[in-house]
Amino acid sequence: MERKENRDKIRVEKSLRLGEILLRQGIIAEDQLYEALEIQKTRKKFLGEILVEKGFISEEVLAQVLAREYQLTFVDLNKEEIDEKIVKMFSSTILKKYRVFPLRVEKNHLIVATSDPLDILSIQEIGHLAGYVVRPVVATLKQIEQAINKYSGPMQAATEAIKEVIDKKRVQEGPAAEEKLLKELEVAVHEAPIVKLVNSIVNEAIEQGASDVHLEPQANGLFVRFRIDGVLYEKMNVPVDFQPAVISRAKIISGMDIAERRVPQDGRISVESRGRKFDVRVSTLPGIYGEKVVLRILDKESILISMDSLGLDENELNLVNRLIRMPYGIILITGPTGSGKTTTLYSILNSLNDATRNIITVEDPVEYELPRIHQTAINVRAGYTFATAIRHILRQDPDIIMLGEIRDLETAEVAIQAAITGHLVLSTLHTNNAPGAITRLVDMNVEPFLISSAVIGIIAQRLVRKLCPYCKKEYVAPEELKRTIADLLPPDTGKLVLAKPQSCEKCKNLGYTKRTGIFEILTMSDELRGLTLKKADEVALSKLAISQGMRTVRASGVKKALEKITSLEEVMRVAFLKEA
Repeated sequence: MERKENRDKIRVEKSLRLGEILLRQGIIAEDQLYEALEIQKTRKKFLGEILVEKGFISEEVLAQVLAREYQLTFVDLNKEEIDEKIVKMFSSTILKKYRVFPLRVEKNHLIVATSDPLDILSIQEIGHLAGYVVRPVVATLKQIEQAINKYSGPMQAATEAIKEVIDKKRVQEGPAAEEKLLKELEVAVHEAPIVKLVNSIVNEAIEQGASDVHLEPQANGLFVRFRIDGVLYEKMNVPVDFQPAVISRAKIISGMDIAERRVPQDGRISVESRGRKFDVRVSTLPGIYGEKVVLRILDKESILISMDSLGLDENELNLVNRLIRMPYGIILITGPTGSGKTTTLYSILNSLNDATRNIITVEDPVEYELPRIHQTAINVRAGYTFATAIRHILRQDPDIIMLGEIRDLETAEVAIQAAITGHLVLSTLHTNNAPGAITRLVDMNVEPFLISSAVIGIIAQRLVRKLCPYCKKEYVAPEELKRTIADLLPPDTGKLVLAKPQSCEKCKNLGYTKRTGIFEILTMSDELRGLTLKKADEVALSKLAISQGMRTVRASGVKKALEKITSLEEVMRVAFLKEA
């Protein structure tokens, strides 16, 4: 009780000292300080945090004021030299407790970043633990927390979890046979080390913005890879002895049968991280070294982006807006798996979603929940297919129908019938370009006259990684490269000035951050309808569409490279594949 009273007394004294400093320098007003102190009585937070939360002062200004007052250096941790060996001297629990971050050792002094130079006890404790005299510098609390998460965050927790399991294994070794050890590990799926390891992997994937996590059993270990912005990166290797427990843990939390290892299974997890909810779809696949597990992370907030954020330029946005405002017809979104078709569909639905329209979707499965839209998932085993769903939906007085995918002739014909009878239908096809969607429907044996009557527009797309705005570097491309893409460049292009990726802290040394779309938008004209009726091939349809102003996916990508949004290498990787 006495210790608690001392802590409360120290907190009050520090708050009064900080308040005096900010008042003296004219940073805050007396009524603002009084309001913050009143809040502090009930919330047990530091005064500085409350002042920042209320918007009375910015975190950076607060840190700079304290640095000036106590004649300390204010630092930007993104630009500081950090010795990882020094950081690893402390657990993340200790650093989070004292809200400090060690940078390096200089002349036998440990340089420690703090957001609160008034917290002398925490600074002294860090020095005592490290065996160094501490020289404090001041940084914002946000940067300190980010640094802790980066250098001693979830992945370090995962490493510590592995070490904990290894230490436990060493204790249990001896006469125990391999079979007994594996049984013990099966039991361990509910114990702290394995739970911590799996949780750490999922949390780190969310922290890094990964869309998928791959747990891949091999002869020499369980490899963990993250797909970030469409590219796979290897993150860690879990010792082979712990593979059964890690895989079993992933299956248990996603509602699968851990005793069944011969057939694929599907499950799901709900995860909350930093106040945001994520759905994680989990899938297993048997293999020669064990079951491979893939966790697909679905961010419920990221899907509800506006059409302005898809990457459409002004002309493309106008074309799409014109199409989706049509009273009836089919609009197809095409592209390979992982090209952002679902995001585009949901963004369109979001822009159309208002009280005047009845919107119904048929999906397999329902990946994201949309407010005020009725969403239904197909169930093939029960006989509830895309075609069956549409027939019933037509009795529900719909204005707009979203169909997850057109897979066969029956689904295509029912969707076309819905479009012809006065409904706007949105759906997807797996084709490499926009004109290819027409020939794909013909290949499905859909009558050409139905295609020409129902289809009003086709949007083909890909996703390219965006260059990091903080470290990208401009360069003049060689003439040989310019000649290679000459037909995709504006006629008045002089020197070909592009940008290429570098590396920095902001982009986690990848050179790229997030993705944007490149598009090919075909609007059906009378001439294109005529070619469709004649069953023209894809080449003829493409030539006519381009002559009428359609910009290809490649041209759209090159345009973004010229605007230095992405690199030409990235565009070529994504869009310069041999087209079907």
